[in-house]
Amino acid sequence: MRFFLIPPFLLVAAILRADELPGHSQHGESFNEGPRQTATLIPGTGKVKFVVSTKNAEAQKFFEQGIGQLHGFWYFESERSFRTAAALDPDCAMAYWGMAMSNVNNEKRAKEFLKEAVKRKDKAGAKDKLWITVLENYYRDDKRDKKARQLGYIRDLENIVHEHPADIEAKAFLVWKTWDTRNEAPISSLQGVDALIDQILAAEPMHPAHHYRIHLWDQDKPARALTSAAKCGQAAPGVAHMWHMPGHTFSKLRRFDDAAWQQEAATRVDHTRMIADLVLPDQIHNYAHNEEWLVRTYNELGRAKDAMGLATSLIEIPRHPAHNTLDKANSSASYGRTRLIDTLMKWELWDKIVSTAKSPLLPATVQNGHEITRQRALGVAAFHLGQEKELAAAVSALEEIEKKEKAEKDKKDAKEKKDGGKAVAASGAKPTPEVEIRKAELAKPADKTATAQNKPAASGKQANNQKPPVINALAELRALVAIMKKDAAAAKTLEAATDIPKDRLARYHLRLGDKKKAEELTKNFTQDLAGLCAKAEVLAACDKKPEAKTALEAAGKAAFAMDRDLPMAKRCDELAKTLGITGEWRAAVPKRTDSGTRPDIASLGPVHWHPPLARPFTVLDAKGAAVTEKNFAGKNTLLCFYLGHDCTHCVEQLNALAEVNDKLKAAGITVGAISTQSVSETAKANEKSKAKGGFPFPLYSGAGLEAFKAYRAYDDFEKMALHAMVLIDTTGHIRWLDVSYQPFTDTKFLLEECQRLLKLRGEGDGVAATK
Repeated sequence: MRFFLIPPFLLVAAILRADELPGHSQHGESFNEGPRQTATLIPGTGKVKFVVSTKNAEAQKFFEQGIGQLHGFWYFESERSFRTAAALDPDCAMAYWGMAMSNVNNEKRAKEFLKEAVKRKDKAGAKDKLWITVLENYYRDDKRDKKARQLGYIRDLENIVHEHPADIEAKAFLVWKTWDTRNEAPISSLQGVDALIDQILAAEPMHPAHHYRIHLWDQDKPARALTSAAKCGQAAPGVAHMWHMPGHTFSKLRRFDDAAWQQEAATRVDHTRMIADLVLPDQIHNYAHNEEWLVRTYNELGRAKDAMGLATSLIEIPRHPAHNTLDKANSSASYGRTRLIDTLMKWELWDKIVSTAKSPLLPATVQNGHEITRQRALGVAAFHLGQEKELAAAVSALEEIEKKEKAEKDKKDAKEKKDGGKAVAASGAKPTPEVEIRKAELAKPADKTATAQNKPAASGKQANNQKPPVINALAELRALVAIMKKDAAAAKTLEAATDIPKDRLARYHLRLGDKKKAEELTKNFTQDLAGLCAKAEVLAACDKKPEAKTALEAAGKAAFAMDRDLPMAKRCDELAKTLGITGEWRAAVPKRTDSGTRPDIASLGPVHWHPPLARPFTVLDAKGAAVTEKNFAGKNTLLCFYLGHDCTHCVEQLNALAEVNDKLKAAGITVGAISTQSVSETAKANEKSKAKGGFPFPLYSGAGLEAFKAYRAYDDFEKMALHAMVLIDTTGHIRWLDVSYQPFTDTKFLLEECQRLLKLRGEGDGVAATK
């Protein structure tokens, strides 16, 4: 880790703002957020050449690393690289331009960083000034609409290209912006933009612009990006998203084996950096998106075990209220539960659904959407296992949710009526996570080649006209109750559920003896592996053997990677014999010649995120004796790094921890608090405890700040300690952490998350999750 002298401008800021809150940046709110630790030079961030006005050779290297990371949309790390460049050369205006560019999705922060670039503009070279002017023009306050602003941005980039025709970085950013602006200003000629990419690659064949070609053709003619898909990850192997993007192309071309390789490579690279840098997964742009898509890709291939393993990993990832909770639709937590249940249902793993729902992986939750999905899966599983009592229990649970949602709706309606018909946004029930996921997926450009498995259930008006999830879930389970009771009205009851997958629905009709209806439904089965296998089975059950054989042969072409021990796979093995298919019904693994030269995938990192090892540290106890991480060995330990008794918010945090200390202790967790102050000063914090006798946990002196630095609770740029909360388990691994300019005070969330994480390891009243 590098450490730098405090730049002069920061010393001045420190004098002018001596009353700044502990942990807060001395030079502005925008600098509070983002990475506050120095970057390292990472191999493989892209072959870029972008010379800026700096005499510091290392600053230039970090600047160009940041550019490569920008091309790979790795914004969190690109900002870190640009901050490091600024620390090395405080007068480098373009380092602050880079920070602004790293916040394309956060205009407020981008503007603040741009101000710092403009302050140093007179020290920049002529070319640097052009780049800064591009952002000045874009972010200036005027009456232009978004389209005009975006087109102005493009014209300013064209001006740089015109004045510096050999500058491929200017061309690369012009390509990016032209694509990025497509919603406000549709691209009139994709081929014209592609020709500009050709110019870039002619000058540097392994430039990260391969990424932009994939985006350019993603929704129209993905085959045109195939050559770039074979080189994108290789062009910047240290950037996870560059491995991910070819997965788009290969998925659209239905080459799911290639897509899975690319997406798995992306997650392995991401995990390597996260574990090394103590960064929680959901702090990284597009992390959860890659993971959940990879689960779906595994399912396309019939790799159910891998799909379940990755979905399980997403559930086990530490949750954080700012990044990853069940009610955040695009987070690991939400995707993990959704995709795990999807997988178990798709492959008809009924026993596994029941056992998993009893484990810490899929516990009951107050999140209506997730609990509806869970209870529906339990009900369907109970039906197939012949468990009438368990099916009835699932129906009852859903009826309780229906009552709850109705009560919430009535309350909302009453309030709106009281307010004169004006809707009050905060009064109603929040959309379920599944609804939010569907909205997010619908917001993406349409995928014309996607299978029904990958598509949202409906789009546009259809989605708005769908019945609420709880109504559909109840309709299906009530129909299953009727089928089990051999109720003559069961078939009619089935019609009330409008979202039952056609293959599942066909099997219900077979159970009712209606072969004609089951056969009719096969026309609308999904064309993925599971759908084709189900089609073959249903057609065979309907005495349509020739058609069943055709369907199974089609399934065989996609089944080369299918898990052999899946119930559906075993049934298809037997079905193949019945249908007269000799030899192996599954196709051989495809041999590709255009997928690119790939490294050993295991060399890129672990496929599943795992908690990093705790860092060594030494602090002093109340008597001045040394305490190290070894003193906590074999214990679940929650360490609170705070900035001293003079920090009002720190004292509030310590008192909040004290209030839940007994519950933490009951959960098998020992609390320790580490201060930035000396032993004698640290002891004074007890005088501010709400409880008599001081805080119910030991306070340690970390005055040398080594412990803070070990856990990255330290701003390398401004040389100040930061607040942190760290959970270390009995095996010496960091299970949860928060590092910030402000203390973490949501102790209710913290307690529940600590308990959840430890249950997943088999501690407490849970059972160990299997991997």
